[in-house]
Amino acid sequence: MKIEAASINDLNDIKRLYEILFLDMSRLQPEYCRAASQEDGFIKAIIESDKDDILIAKENHQVWGFALVQQQNTPPFNCFVPHKYAYLMDIVVDPEQRGRGIGMQLIHAVRSWAQARELEYIELGVLTQNENAIQLYERMEFVECRKTMRMKI
Repeated sequence: MKIEAASINDLNDIKRLYEILFLDMSRLQPEYCRAASQEDGFIKAIIESDKDDILIAKENHQVWGFALVQQQNTPPFNCFVPHKYAYLMDIVVDPEQRGRGIGMQLIHAVRSWAQARELEYIELGVLTQNENAIQLYERMEFVECRKTMRMKI
């Protein structure tokens, strides 16, 4: 398995994996998420960005997973200590390939990506129902630092 930055030639594979991700999300939180496709323009903008990347897990010319990572800064408010960090926006592995360590390899690649940019930490969000992902993140030494709560009205 090779982990590398995506190119425009990987667009269709990334779109296929986004459909899997969005379908998984819709199953976990059907009241807030729905099955969908990701827009070509969004993917192209990330691939062409200087501060963002899509890292792909590729084997025999087939993309089995990806991680979308962004370089971010904490908000410029007086109450926040300024930090530069990596935000792991999306990560997905093809269901047929799960259990092979591809997710771990992608997270290691995100860590290397962040270290090369001298960022301080990696942050991500995860649906509370996504127990498998949470277990992976905890094994990879992510810790909970904030909760998002919602009240229906």
